[in-house]
Amino acid sequence: MLSFILRRLVSVAVTFFVVSVVIFVMMHSIPGGPFDAGDMPLPPAVRERMMAQYGLDQPLYVQYLRYMAGVLRFDFGVPFQSPGETVVSLLASAWVPSLVLGGLGVLIGAPLGILLGMAAALRRNSWVDYLASAVATLGLTVPVFVTSMLLILVFAVWLGWLPSSGWGEPRRWILPIAAYATIPMATYARYTRSAMLDTLNRPFVTVLRAKGLSERRIVFGHVLRNSALPMVTVFLPMFIGTATGSIFVEAMFRIPGLGSYFVSSIRTRDYPTEMALMLMLTVMFCLAYLISDILYAWLNPRIRTGGRRE
Repeated sequence: MLSFILRRLVSVAVTFFVVSVVIFVMMHSIPGGPFDAGDMPLPPAVRERMMAQYGLDQPLYVQYLRYMAGVLRFDFGVPFQSPGETVVSLLASAWVPSLVLGGLGVLIGAPLGILLGMAAALRRNSWVDYLASAVATLGLTVPVFVTSMLLILVFAVWLGWLPSSGWGEPRRWILPIAAYATIPMATYARYTRSAMLDTLNRPFVTVLRAKGLSERRIVFGHVLRNSALPMVTVFLPMFIGTATGSIFVEAMFRIPGLGSYFVSSIRTRDYPTEMALMLMLTVMFCLAYLISDILYAWLNPRIRTGGRRE
């Protein structure tokens, strides 16, 4: 197990390096810049002084090495769109809305999806199964911005029960959380149904029934436990992806989270903020998959890490 973890950490480091190079080159290959005349009219002398101040007049490899040297010190620079603070402080404040709303969306949607998938598996080919499958299919196929618009139209415009946008009081969180919860609920419903149907058809379930165990004990004590592996694998990456902000959800509900800053950093050519967001997501997703693999091997000792018994 230790060698497996070490190999994965090395792969995380390699992935981090490759992503940093690709993103850095792609950012600077796009025509335009943060101080171009079309975006921010400046006298040529002022523009040259600003470019020199941020090191943008240096060769590309020099800029990359200087930036990565700062990253190793946990210094991601100063955001061009907010020069009075650092990138770290900007992202720390912007992460709160994304983490709260996205995290609650996953923590609410995942259990609902598990219950929906269990009901579909235990009532296979019944109206419960068809309804759960339809809900899961709609949750995965309907774009999240369409779901957000429908939630605003029904609960904010027609019924007038909830505010349509904003961040602050908890009442404003309900619709974004509901929008965030649709994909985890649909994903877990499909995973749970598929995994439980596979487990219910295994011979050990027939043996347990022949021994006289109650259906509830079989389902919750054996079937659900053996069906948990795919759900464990998908949870952390899904949580990271949702808790780091959705561009569409945050745009629809006007939430000042990471997704909105990601869009603004691309539009304004804010290289430090854009680079920091991409590197942060890369590390978080790599670590999420690493932890998922470790949990997978811990829950199922039959799994061999590295193709051999350890």
